[in-house]
Amino acid sequence: MVYAQNLSQPTVFDLARSGDFRAIAYLINSYLAPQGIQARVIPDRKGCLQVLVEFQQEPIAERIIKYICHVLWKLNSPQVLGVKIAGRFMGEPDILWNQSVRIVTPAARQHFHRRKGTRLDFKTLRTLLLMTSVTATLVLGCWVSYYEVIGRDAQAMTYSRGDERRQSGQVAMTSPPVTRPNQVRAALETVPVIQHENVLNPEDPTVTLMFGGDVNLASSFAQKVGDNYSWAFSELQEYRDADLAMVNLENPLTRATLARPNRQFNFKADPEAVKVLTEGGIDLVNLANNHIMDYEEAGLVETLETLQQAGIHAIGAGRDIVEARRPKIIEVKGQRIAYFGYYDADLNAAGENRAGTNSRDNEQIAADIKAVRDQVDWVIVNYHWGVELSDYPGDWQIDLGRYTIDQGADVVIGHHPQVLQGAEIYKGRPIVYSLGNFIFGGNNRSDYDTAILRVSLKQNRKMKVEFLPVEVRGYQARVMQGESAKATLRHIERISRIFDQPMPYQVVLKARSTEPALSDAITTPEVHQETLSPGLSRNEESTTIILDDADSESSVDADQPTTPWSETSGESKQLQPFIKTPFITEPFISLPQPEARTSEGSYNDSQSEISGYLTAGSHRQAKCDQSIAKTDRVSPLAHSGEAIRLPQLGC
Repeated sequence: MVYAQNLSQPTVFDLARSGDFRAIAYLINSYLAPQGIQARVIPDRKGCLQVLVEFQQEPIAERIIKYICHVLWKLNSPQVLGVKIAGRFMGEPDILWNQSVRIVTPAARQHFHRRKGTRLDFKTLRTLLLMTSVTATLVLGCWVSYYEVIGRDAQAMTYSRGDERRQSGQVAMTSPPVTRPNQVRAALETVPVIQHENVLNPEDPTVTLMFGGDVNLASSFAQKVGDNYSWAFSELQEYRDADLAMVNLENPLTRATLARPNRQFNFKADPEAVKVLTEGGIDLVNLANNHIMDYEEAGLVETLETLQQAGIHAIGAGRDIVEARRPKIIEVKGQRIAYFGYYDADLNAAGENRAGTNSRDNEQIAADIKAVRDQVDWVIVNYHWGVELSDYPGDWQIDLGRYTIDQGADVVIGHHPQVLQGAEIYKGRPIVYSLGNFIFGGNNRSDYDTAILRVSLKQNRKMKVEFLPVEVRGYQARVMQGESAKATLRHIERISRIFDQPMPYQVVLKARSTEPALSDAITTPEVHQETLSPGLSRNEESTTIILDDADSESSVDADQPTTPWSETSGESKQLQPFIKTPFITEPFISLPQPEARTSEGSYNDSQSEISGYLTAGSHRQAKCDQSIAKTDRVSPLAHSGEAIRLPQLGC
């Protein structure tokens, strides 16, 4: 789809010349971004800019400074008289070099000479005083009259130019910032900014985002819940209260009958089931996953149309690669958020004339993020990745998550493993590797514990990130209370210890902004944790709690914050042999399956034996026999040659 340009809007160059620092940043980054360099611009004082240059490999400072000064000089803006330029590595607080430069443009010279010309020429006045009184009186009268006329003309010129700027919508840097364009230039196209005004509390400047795991409205869910569309989220007010709520939708909403061949499980739900999402307050869904194409292109197209009619935005899949790769740019309470979705497989990848998902490609990810980074306030990236039933991400996932943050993402959210995985803080940004199953009707198991993620975006460039433990009973979700909530949070803390900086269940981070101050360089994140049980009333006052490091019974490490209910160091040591070295090194390894059976049935309704082999932590092979009692399953995390029994989850 081609979006019409608004011809009444000023160009980026016009905005930059008027002193709009966002437009100036866009012009500077048009050359620097492809080189892996990012510049951020803010006003320092009237007529002066601050430019923070961030890079992964240190460039030649002199060339960067000359380039930035050249761009500012070409603007020929009377609003830009000087610049302070500083450079540092991405994510590092230390400034490597800085330089202050005065920008002398033709516009600045005219302004200077106009002011200089209105001053009294005291040398001329002294000469007149030495002349005879009559001659002096005559000459002085003419001279004063001349400068009165010049002064009036200059004043009129200044006033008319001020009127012209106001009428054209241009303002100086000391004025409020200009209204941002209602569209954003993405990597492949220009996309509109979606204005989201349906919020619970529009007067509260904080923007609340909610993220849930896999949602599947097919099979067992449809049989158990029927047309009671409000059931699943009726006890989860926290989701409906969020300004923007998102889930991973793991099935098409379609009446199509042609299923994708050679698959054991093909899921779909009736388009009427979209009411489950609308009743639950869902605003956005990720479609970049392994089931959205279960009913071919027809199923995907009907899903996209159904979601659009329901007012729900979708990312990660489309009728062609342009639509599949298209981000959603949503503005809520003045903050712009870019959402991306990627599926870590090429099986259902969209093409130039082929419907499908947005497959993961590192260069594409970098291009997507960098294209919008300076035009939005926050960037959220979703990945459908990993190994089912594994409590830990593979090395390649950790590398990809961190790579995504390095490119400019603020939050990384993972789906697919069906169980909760750990989370980490990397360069002051959260990476949540898996949120597990949320409302997952793809199997007979309707009772389980999981968690959702709440992210609060504040105007002071900070974000509060917190896990909310959730219990699902009969496919109905609610926030846990008491000891069961603590147990879930302890589990998340335990499986997060493989990371250099595990993410506590609640943390406040200084986040990216399109207008950072040099003095506010991003540093080690501030960590605040509550001592209240989840589900109870919360306030903003928190206490930093630091417990013993898992490697030492006596050491205290301020960089390893944990929850108030941490296990003892002795319990942590028992976990050490495996968790320090993630064993999965290849992307998207699904559990082996027997001969394919095309069906709309649930995962667990077959009575035939289904066996497979999982790569164990010690690189041994642990046999998984699904014909055993449905309460037991061999974990892929077996170590020391012993199998660990987990509840039956379904593949």
